[in-house]
Amino acid sequence: MRILLLLFAGALTTLLLYLFCYGGYGGPIDWVMNTQRHGSRAANQIALTFDDGPDPARTPALLDALRELDVKATFFVVGDRVDANPALCARIAGEGHEVGNHTYSHRYLPLAPAKSVERELRAIADATGHVPTLARPPYGGRSPWTVRAFAKLAKRLVLWDVNSFDWKGRPPAEVAERVLDRVQPGSIVLFHDTHAERTIETLRLVVPALRARGFALVTVGRVG
Repeated sequence: MRILLLLFAGALTTLLLYLFCYGGYGGPIDWVMNTQRHGSRAANQIALTFDDGPDPARTPALLDALRELDVKATFFVVGDRVDANPALCARIAGEGHEVGNHTYSHRYLPLAPAKSVERELRAIADATGHVPTLARPPYGGRSPWTVRAFAKLAKRLVLWDVNSFDWKGRPPAEVAERVLDRVQPGSIVLFHDTHAERTIETLRLVVPALRARGFALVTVGRVG
């Protein structure tokens, strides 16, 4: 019984620690460390963001859709995927989208030593030679020392206040409804390159609906 209690206590502690560090919820880390979960609530602007690319099988179709919809977005790219697909990253930047740093190997950072975090944030320079100043930790995982490591390298740590959960594979209409129910002025919405088929269908529903509400779709750097 004692062993079971210890295992339960350990599992509960791990869960609470994960939730404390998970960037999908605002909490003390954000209040004290001044991380960004959304832009100004005073402006009718929304930023659409896409994590985990570039994906050679999916990102091109997503870029095509964004061009058709006349939307500029922010892509938080993974360093090893940039190395493998430099031309695709160049296309993202060349088409007027914003490029942010999503670490080099997409590892969970809150328990990593600060020096290790800094190594993960090694400069991601796309083919235009631009070094991103925006950065998002994988899974939104952040701790005080993670945030300090980002700041030391002059990275603006960006989270989100609306999670589309597009990776769950739900029907696009359901994902779109979730997003539209939760957006506010200044919202930063989380999508993923790696689930582009359904995400594109979702965008075709979300973008016109947001514009009908009077929202301008901008990059994170412009959302305030």
